Amino acid sequence: MSRDWKRYLSAARADAGRAIIEQGKRLYEAREHLPEKRYLELLAKLCIAPREARNLAIIGNRLHFLLKEHPGTKFPYRIRLLSLLAELSTKILIEAASDGMIHPAMTEVEVRELRGIVRESIPQVIRPTDNWNFSSLYWPRIDGWEGHGYIPGDLYANCLWYYAREGDTVVDPMAGSGMLLKVWEDRNVWYDSSPDSLTIALSDLSPRGPYVNHIQECDLLEAAPMIRADYIIMDPPYCGLVDGQYSDFHNDLANMNPSDWINAMNVIAKRFSCIQPEGGRCTVIVPNSRFITTGERILFPEIVRNIFKESGYYLFDVAYASRRTQQKQGRRMGVLNNKARRKKVPLADIAEVLTFVKCDSPSFN
Repeated sequence: MSRDWKRYLSAARADAGRAIIEQGKRLYEAREHLPEKRYLELLAKLCIAPREARNLAIIGNRLHFLLKEHPGTKFPYRIRLLSLLAELSTKILIEAASDGMIHPAMTEVEVRELRGIVRESIPQVIRPTDNWNFSSLYWPRIDGWEGHGYIPGDLYANCLWYYAREGDTVVDPMAGSGMLLKVWEDRNVWYDSSPDSLTIALSDLSPRGPYVNHIQECDLLEAAPMIRADYIIMDPPYCGLVDGQYSDFHNDLANMNPSDWINAMNVIAKRFSCIQPEGGRCTVIVPNSRFITTGERILFPEIVRNIFKESGYYLFDVAYASRRTQQKQGRRMGVLNNKARRKKVPLADIAEVLTFVKCDSPSFN
């Protein structure tokens, strides 16, 4: 029996790309529905490495909709190319499939040309450097309170842009007034992907503000807020600066002395490690603490680095965000600035945005 080898081999390449996407979608669904232990056992039986499974799951979750919307599309069968395609926005993917720009023989150069279209549409709120200093805020304070600190929404947007991945469950366990959810609700002004690509979950020891009904009450020293978290963004109260501003609870980090604060962070980091899968990411926003009167310096970012390293994480990236201490100038600020100069103890204005990855070795992407 003779065979049309050209047709046979061409069909195999096209089917291979489709099969990879379908398998990735199944892996994504399994990861969402199965307990982590059961999921990892299943991967072991199938001889699929967790990192390979995660890559396939991202591909399947992002590209599977094209199989239905554009059933005639023939996809490349190289994992590398499919991963690059999975990074594109839904709009670009639809346009590329409609125009026949996705095909089995496409190259990385062709994919990069598509990505160029995405880059042109990146909004200004996303900073191109690791200096996340916002002279004007798109998302200022949303709770109307002036008695405590807060993280501007612009910082949350940058965290999600750079560190969240498609399909992630993103958890803010110290959600405050729910700014993260506000930023996600406004994603049409800064986010270029499908509207259901992330799941946002909020918790706090003392829920408050306009999103209080969306924030789970949770004490991290007692239990984790949920079973699984792909990406965690945490803005712990800055030790020694916000005593009594959030509550009068003894288990509130805002009310702890440095030693208790460090012990609490050790407990929290280990708790996070239990609910994050291999490759899960965690961002902690923390500044140094300097006391002008005593001259004492506590380098909390370095302490947090060590805490998370001991809990099974590796430092993935660092960005720097201004606390905007000089924003409100006046007599009080002037006195404080002069006092800092005289005592030779600089005010702590910069918070480090530390992003960790849970993994066995530092060889991650």
